[in-house]
Amino acid sequence: MMERKTSNFRNKSQPSHHAHPGQQIRSRKVLLAMLAVFLLPVALAWLTLTQGWFTPAVNSHGEWVQGQIAADNQWRLILPTSQDCDACLRVEPLLNNIDTALGRDGDRVAVVRLPTSNELEAGYVYIADPPGLLIMRYVLPSSKSGVEFDVNKQQEQEREQEQAKMGKALLSDLRRLLKYSRAG
Repeated sequence: MMERKTSNFRNKSQPSHHAHPGQQIRSRKVLLAMLAVFLLPVALAWLTLTQGWFTPAVNSHGEWVQGQIAADNQWRLILPTSQDCDACLRVEPLLNNIDTALGRDGDRVAVVRLPTSNELEAGYVYIADPPGLLIMRYVLPSSKSGVEFDVNKQQEQEREQEQAKMGKALLSDLRRLLKYSRAG
């Protein structure tokens, strides 16, 4: 019987049980790169939110509110009225113009005057959906009285500009709500 000589050299076709140090470093780099790809966006998003670099609700112009009123079969622009709110009286024609400006969607929206309550404050215009959920509110331009005629005229012009700006914002938000809603 012949003895078989064992060699200290291993066959190169056999797999190695130990990786070379260069391969270990490269695999660690790949692992760290993969972790960075997945964790870096999450870390940046968290940092953005905690530092206040993000302004939420950029698309909406009104103030989001929570509240409930009686249900109806259509969307409503609600004008809460009180005896001491003269701005409420001046904004009603604007709300009717917004209803007209909606065009074919004007049938889906009604302008409603309601008395003030716990849910509805005077000095605001509210948007409510058909189930009765209050969605947004918009501040009415305030009424200031001046002593001189020129001051009154200038204040009236400023008030009309504020009212037109509020009307455009209200119309924009209402169109967006109607676009994405199937109710009403």
